[in-house]
Parts: sequence; C-alpha cells; structure tokens
Amino acid sequence: MEPAASLTLRATLAGLAPAERERTLFLPALAGAPEALLDLLALLPVCDVNGALTACLEAGALGDGPAPVAALFCVDPFLRVPDLAEALLAAGLRRVANYPSIQAVDGETGRTIAAVGYGPAEEIATLLRLRAAGLDPVGCAASAAFAEALAAAGIAPVLAIPDLGSGSRSFVPFTR
Repeated sequence: MEPAASLTLRATLAGLAPAERERTLFLPALAGAPEALLDLLALLPVCDVNGALTACLEAGALGDGPAPVAALFCVDPFLRVPDLAEALLAAGLRRVANYPSIQAVDGETGRTIAAVGYGPAEEIATLLRLRAAGLDPVGCAASAAFAEALAAAGIAPVLAIPDLGSGSRSFVPFTR
C-alpha cells in the first residue's frame, strides 16, 4: 500500500472509517489528552511513546481495518529495533514515522543531545534500520534541511511537522 499523501495525528483509532485509519499517524501514548494539545504534549518527556505503542499492540487494541502509521520516538535510548519491528509487523503495521521528533530540541540542549548520539541524524539511522527490518518509513521534517536529509537517505514520503503550538494535527507533504 502506498503511504498516504497526508496524515492526521491521533491518539486513538476509535470510530475512524477505514480511509481515515490509513491516513492516521497513531500516537497512543497521548490517549485521553486534548486533541488541540497533541503537538505540544508529544514533545514533552511526559510519557513513554514507544512503550505505549508496544502495550497497545500487545493488548490487540488496533482492531480491524487498515493499519495506521505508527508514530515512534526514534532516538529512544532503550529502543530495540528488531523487537519493535517484529511486534509492529506481527500486528499488521507496516509504516512508521519519526514522531515525536528530536528536531524540536534546539540550542544548547539540542547540541548536547546530538553530542551523545541522539540528534536528528540518529532519527534517520533508526528509520533506515526499521526499513531494513521490513517496515516502510515515513519521514517527518521540521525544516527544509532535514527534509533534504531524509530524501537523500531514500526515505519517502517526507511530511512537514506542523508548526509547534499551532494546534494543527495535519502532516502534509513537505514543500519549501
């Protein structure tokens, strides 16, 4: 299946039509949070994004219907790509995206995080490892430079992360 041209960030799949499920960037760690705050909350260290997704898969919470795109925190120091890929594929998920993204952390904090191996370049490396494990990566970019880096690594499509604090949950193809 071809990745959707655009995606909507959602914390639940409840009540979605099949076509909506395919166009969903699924982030179950934020279930119960106000939808208007998902973009802000996704960037705060308030939950285990990958752990919540894994728990959701283990509970069989995906239900029937087309699979969404799984939102992954790709610079999680505890991420075990082979195990996660196996769980995603077993649950019928084939597409993954680097969201929430470390790209939002800038300045001295961003440089410090990158210096210990958890910067934006690691997001790309993780997406490539996930692709090698049989998943289809969808790149999320907050800047033209990162969109170009994703494309240069062969990751497509590349979607634009909505402006922080905009309240938008729509990820659309990246354009300059």
